[in-house]
Amino acid sequence: MVRSRNVNRKTAKKEVPDWEQEEFKSRTQVRDAAQAVTDMGEELAALTDNEIKRLQLPEDITKALLFVKTMDRGPALKRQKLFIGRTLRQDEDLIIEIKTKLAEIDIKKKQQNAHFHKLEQWRDRMIEEGDGVLAEFLELYTQADRQQLRQWIRNAQKEREQELPAKASKEIFKYLRSLEW
Repeated sequence: MVRSRNVNRKTAKKEVPDWEQEEFKSRTQVRDAAQAVTDMGEELAALTDNEIKRLQLPEDITKALLFVKTMDRGPALKRQKLFIGRTLRQDEDLIIEIKTKLAEIDIKKKQQNAHFHKLEQWRDRMIEEGDGVLAEFLELYTQADRQQLRQWIRNAQKEREQELPAKASKEIFKYLRSLEW
């Protein structure tokens, strides 16, 4: 009897949901698609708690994602990630919505990084070149405090010469960041 059960398990085909049979030609494609959704779940879990809450996902998925963030490494974490992937696969419209939201978040982060790089370039140019660049900057940002910036620039130049920590340079960057954002 035991052997017949094993034989039946080996010869029995796995049931594949209808939606998976329609879109894919092979089990490998189904498995890869399922893995892609699970990977998307891991990408969601990598977001901050506030970003997860702002996505306005169904409550069970939100709770599962927040729970993953509290877990350490191990098999339980793997099971939880697989659970998230399985839950997401139940609603195709939700998957499309999440992909769109993740793309928007990615675009926003890239724009923010580009903006920060631009501010870093302004800061570095101000420290290296001095008043000429400061005047150019003040033409673009008339609300900026000339006196405070000049003081930070002088302090940053002294810090560079004396090889001290870049405290004034950081202050300049914080101030530049506060002007636009």
